[in-house]
Amino acid sequence: MRNLMPEIQRDRLIVEGFMVWGICEEFLRSFLIGLSEALGMRIIAGPFIFSPDKFSLIHRGLGGFIAWVESGVAFYSWSDHKFFTLDIYSCKALNVQVVLDYVKRGLKCSDIVWQKIEYE
Repeated sequence: MRNLMPEIQRDRLIVEGFMVWGICEEFLRSFLIGLSEALGMRIIAGPFIFSPDKFSLIHRGLGGFIAWVESGVAFYSWSDHKFFTLDIYSCKALNVQVVLDYVKRGLKCSDIVWQKIEYE
């Protein structure tokens, strides 16, 4: 991707995968707070946990968001498929391996893929 503002540090990471078990609101809240701590991010709002279950027959699951001083993280899950997407945006350099290790351990992933946005 062409870097329109090279003087601004920003990292973007998308992680997707399959969990071997379902999650509840309390687990997701703890998971997002733990991820923030593992990355040394300072929480300014959240975690906000939500579910489209009451509004959609297609997308069933939980989502969550935390705003960090350093930007934020969003999590989306599909309970019927035990599938998740995690989107991280950071204005400080991310340690991808820390994220992957935390996600694999926390969500007990059976399969995981990831992509970091690279700027030219």
